[in-house]
Amino acid sequence: MAALTALLWACSREPSKGTDAGIVVAEVDGVPIVLRDVKNEVLSLRGYAPSLDTHGPVRSEVSEAIRLLVERAIVLKEGERRGVALSPSDLEAEVNRFRADFPPGGLEKALLQAGMDMETWKGQLRRSLLYRKSAEAIAASVVDATPDEVEEAFRKEGKTGARPERIRVRQYLYDSVERAAAARERLRDGGSPGGGGEASSEGIDLGVFSREELPPELPGELFDLPEGGVSGPVSREGAASLFQVTRKESAHAPTVRTEGARIRASIVSARREAAFRGWLTRAAAKSKVRVNAQLLGKLVEGNP
Repeated sequence: MAALTALLWACSREPSKGTDAGIVVAEVDGVPIVLRDVKNEVLSLRGYAPSLDTHGPVRSEVSEAIRLLVERAIVLKEGERRGVALSPSDLEAEVNRFRADFPPGGLEKALLQAGMDMETWKGQLRRSLLYRKSAEAIAASVVDATPDEVEEAFRKEGKTGARPERIRVRQYLYDSVERAAAARERLRDGGSPGGGGEASSEGIDLGVFSREELPPELPGELFDLPEGGVSGPVSREGAASLFQVTRKESAHAPTVRTEGARIRASIVSARREAAFRGWLTRAAAKSKVRVNAQLLGKLVEGNP
């Protein structure tokens, strides 16, 4: 990608007029990248401090921002071609995950201190989630593990004895205990956990846990629930969660049949990053990239 970055700075067009959101500074296969995108990416690389008003971007920051934006455009376009999409409830669930790390109103305050409004941040978060889903779809299509590889990995593990009881857990997020309690009743009646945009209808898959692996913030009652059972509301810093047992696995002796899916997922996971980066390198080499180097030069003018 270093060669591509050098090419970007070598290409040039006349600067256009308008706001940051309307000034196109680059195109990737016809997909525009605007000046606001570059500035936001630089801020993101800095962790949103210092602001650009305090300290303007240097050339290396802009080069890195352009590289990332070009890669993102390539991946998102491929994701769109593959039908990758993100529902509003999925986005809201991710926003709630961030809210859970702050006291009430803390997320908005943090964004305000960073000089970013909520809608702009949500737009960036949406693109980030779409990028992640698109990258996963691309990687899944170019990497796999054969049955022979799975069997060999199982033999190397050499596990004996019984695997402990395990459960798969899904989390649903709400902004109040009352809404969580109402959603719990809907779930227990076989209905949807959402309602009025309270939570993602799909929730968040937290993964599989044994009793020893269960995080302390998850209620211990989960192992006493039947498959499909839902915990009572768990309140934390102004938000409330429900935890549903979506699958139960009884204790059993490991075999290739019982462990095959897990082992295959582990093999594929280890290969996905390299497979995805290889795909991206090839896709970037085939992409038509045009950059307004003159305008980007003005952005770093006066900065070393």
